[in-house]
Amino acid sequence: MDIDVRPLLSGSNSKLDFSFEIPLEYNKNSYRIYKPVYVSGAVTDRGGLMILDAECRVEYETECARCLKKLSGTCNISFSRPLAVKLESENEDEEYLLIDDSGTVNIDRAVTEELLLSLPYRSLCKEDCKGLCPVCGCDKNEKDCGCVVKRTDPRWDILKSLRDK
Repeated sequence: MDIDVRPLLSGSNSKLDFSFEIPLEYNKNSYRIYKPVYVSGAVTDRGGLMILDAECRVEYETECARCLKKLSGTCNISFSRPLAVKLESENEDEEYLLIDDSGTVNIDRAVTEELLLSLPYRSLCKEDCKGLCPVCGCDKNEKDCGCVVKRTDPRWDILKSLRDK
């Protein structure tokens, strides 16, 4: 989405409020986002330095990291980025949002980056989720399958092979 910052550049306004939706489709790393991202915020001129302050909300679907049940959640984030007409060096590319020649700034990339970095590393259906049985695959939250899981330390396997000889 493009935000027209020409009133800030001309000095007629010191603050511009915005609110809109950005369509986002994402289906990677067990996360699925198919609803639009709700974005609101303001661009303010602070004595020649323009700052974009944004709040975003997106709904997502994922699965429990232990039992693979479908889960849904909401991610809310806030972020700020400075705006620039031109960059002094290439290292500033990631920090600043550029204002193009028509006096607008596109924030789609910044919103997408911030949201994807803010998604939880892994999700659980509940804190004490027991997960799936490694032998038969049943959900241990629903029933106890009775499978015996013998856990051994793989570092000792080489010694077991010597004992068998």
